[in-house]
Amino acid sequence: MNANARIRLTMLAVAIAAGLASCSSSADDAVREQMRDTLVQSKQTGEPSANLDTPSGQSDEDSSREAVQTGQNAPFTALPPESEPLSLIAEIPDRDIRLYGAPDGVVLQVGEHVQAFEWDYMTPRGIMPVMHAADYDADGEEELAIDLHIGSGTGIAVDELHIVEFDETGRMEDHVFAESDYLAQLEEQLKFRVVSRDRDVLGEITVGSRTHHVNLAAFASEEYGKILDRLIYGSIVWFEASPQKLTAEIAVGVGIETFATPQYIGTVQADVTYRNGRFYLRNIAFEPYPEYIVS
Repeated sequence: MNANARIRLTMLAVAIAAGLASCSSSADDAVREQMRDTLVQSKQTGEPSANLDTPSGQSDEDSSREAVQTGQNAPFTALPPESEPLSLIAEIPDRDIRLYGAPDGVVLQVGEHVQAFEWDYMTPRGIMPVMHAADYDADGEEELAIDLHIGSGTGIAVDELHIVEFDETGRMEDHVFAESDYLAQLEEQLKFRVVSRDRDVLGEITVGSRTHHVNLAAFASEEYGKILDRLIYGSIVWFEASPQKLTAEIAVGVGIETFATPQYIGTVQADVTYRNGRFYLRNIAFEPYPEYIVS
């Protein structure tokens, strides 16, 4: 993200914080909701919120830089005139926790505290983020689990899982289950080779101590070329976050010499655990698609 985009995103976070800070009592709930509506709708009229105007003689960019440097919720910060309106993309209403989509990332609001994050959160498929609060690491404190759909297209569907640790002081610490991390864990746990049994061509997949066989007869052709001795995964990745648990489902394919894309033969399903800022795939299991089950 370039400097101007980062400034715009920070300005949005500071604007929300300034508005919420002025509406802190339970008696001001209606005013708080009006402030949120103003932030979301301000650009629809082409003008920033009057309550968030920048002082005369000071530019939006200057005020944002000052807010970034001081870390304060400066009430003079205005929404950038060229920005799109904020959109509410996920919420836990009874906890006053909301996630807003911005042009250059997201703004997370927990009570009266807000923080901007440079996250991708939407694709043309329009799959909305999912957010839950639970004690995912069993430390006695709740964390936020946020599941974002960040990649879509032909043969591509990718989720991204975040855990945000937070407290009443306004601390919000983001941890993401990086692609390189879960792919490395799968690489360590999954083994594959092509084997022949009588006249059948099979794929042998070993997951930990369990071995599975899939029928690869559909690809056993000189026209198609060699079936490669490796599994392909990472283009189709789903995470599921609920208050009870975190899970992953990842499509697994084989490579064929003359095929440009992997041929998917099943999925790997796993529990996701979170400890001390790290993610781990547990209880990994392979499930073949019905057409590849060995009869």
